[in-house]
Amino acid sequence: MKMTIEEKEFNQTLHWLMPWKKKTGGAQLIGLWEDRLSVTMMLKLLELWLTEANRLRLRKLLTYYHPVDQAAMAYALLVYVMTGTRMRFKNPETGIHFKQMTEAMKEDMPELMFAGHLKYMIRRYGKRG
Repeated sequence: MKMTIEEKEFNQTLHWLMPWKKKTGGAQLIGLWEDRLSVTMMLKLLELWLTEANRLRLRKLLTYYHPVDQAAMAYALLVYVMTGTRMRFKNPETGIHFKQMTEAMKEDMPELMFAGHLKYMIRRYGKRG
């Protein structure tokens, strides 16, 4: 069976895009990867605020959450880090996990590379709110 030009181009495009499998951590479906992209990006940002031990702790904790709930938890933690605002959760276990991770962030912050930069920025511009 002879392939059409469109099929050849499609196969070539897929060949060029194959490295995406490595980037997505095993997510074989493009749709699944797209759904997880926002969660992955938020978690990467959150990991800047955690030591390696607590990064693993957060990842392990979130494996039991539904993907939508993972996104909600990651968002709540980022809001806390950026603004200091604590989210409230309907589920008591989720509230406990949120509190545990915010406490871990407070403990880890002095050990992180950019802690000195944060102190400088607070001295220079002061606290807001």
